[in-house]
Amino acid sequence: MSKHQQNEEVHPGWIRYNVRKICFPFISIVIFVQDTMALLSAQAIGLFLLSNDPLKVRHLLDATKRAFIVILMTILTIVAPSTIRITTDNKTITPSTFYRDPKKGRICSQLRNNSITICNHQIYTDWILLWWLAYTSTLAGKVYIMLKKSLEKIPVLGYGMKNFNFIFMDRKWASDKGTLDKQLTEIDARARGISKMQKLHDKEIKKADAGVEPYNLILFPEGTVLSENTRNQSLAYAKKVGRSPFKCVLLPHTTGLRFSLQRLKPSLDILYDVTIGYSGVKQDDYGENTYGLKSIFFEGKYPKLVDIYIRSYDIKDIPLDNEEEFIEWIYKVWQEKDLLLENYYKYGCFHQDEKLSTSVVNSFKINPLEFYGALLLPICTLMFVLIIVYMSIF
Repeated sequence: MSKHQQNEEVHPGWIRYNVRKICFPFISIVIFVQDTMALLSAQAIGLFLLSNDPLKVRHLLDATKRAFIVILMTILTIVAPSTIRITTDNKTITPSTFYRDPKKGRICSQLRNNSITICNHQIYTDWILLWWLAYTSTLAGKVYIMLKKSLEKIPVLGYGMKNFNFIFMDRKWASDKGTLDKQLTEIDARARGISKMQKLHDKEIKKADAGVEPYNLILFPEGTVLSENTRNQSLAYAKKVGRSPFKCVLLPHTTGLRFSLQRLKPSLDILYDVTIGYSGVKQDDYGENTYGLKSIFFEGKYPKLVDIYIRSYDIKDIPLDNEEEFIEWIYKVWQEKDLLLENYYKYGCFHQDEKLSTSVVNSFKINPLEFYGALLLPICTLMFVLIIVYMSIF
């Protein structure tokens, strides 16, 4: 084969790779920046105009919260169009909870209104998947996420996340306990429709009561993603406390989860335990190395199949009042999760027995109107730029 023929064979792939490397990050940035700035503007204007009506403020902020996950999902649908397979445990979750709606052409669900979702943590975008699960059940605007306090200081975005009432943790229990107590107490009160005094822009306002407000609290008991460094830290901690280390997950932290369950107990319906597996990731690999942001956006490497296994626990079955019993309970949950993942890496799925579980498979989709709505502003901007360029040339 001549050198010229070799170049002809390699050249098309090289072009596709470089076009993707340039276009996809650019498209993602344009969509994210323009749509996010529009949301932040809506928040700022709404907070100013509706300062005397906290109920309307909350509805506005919930709408922008839902819109934010729509933006992220729109970008991922374009950049990383993965297939999703959701498998539910038949013993704890009704088989019809997740289903593929033929009219909508996407996965929908009937998740319980007031819930906590816990999950293993492999890559930094795990929380988007958990938020999408809430989206399938119309709870996208009622999601609360625990985040590192440093994220609160991100310019512009930090302002928006604070308006979402996300919970920023300092990872020092002495200071985190008060923050968690205040925000969870408020979430629980709203879920039960309890009127109380609240501060808004340093002004005391009587909150108008409009019934209950559901919630879905998302947290990762491991505290961080699985990596070589965090695995070594987990191994050292396991040795220190006399625990057997896990093969596929890190040891869970118990204090924040137990406190959250206790504070939300009056209104809490259920605890969802989610285990996520990614195709292309082996047991000895690290998901963040395989599917990091660079790999997804610049190299076109994304999981072709995302497996999500879900089971649930009734709150009355969780030993919240005894700390030692709770620790043993969560370690048992994580031990079972570790075994689930070990089997997943062997067989490529979480369960083979149809009597034990129910699965639904579909692409990673959101409402088409919301998808195209997220693209509207960037498309209009692009058309405006093209018109200006055309007019300047001709």
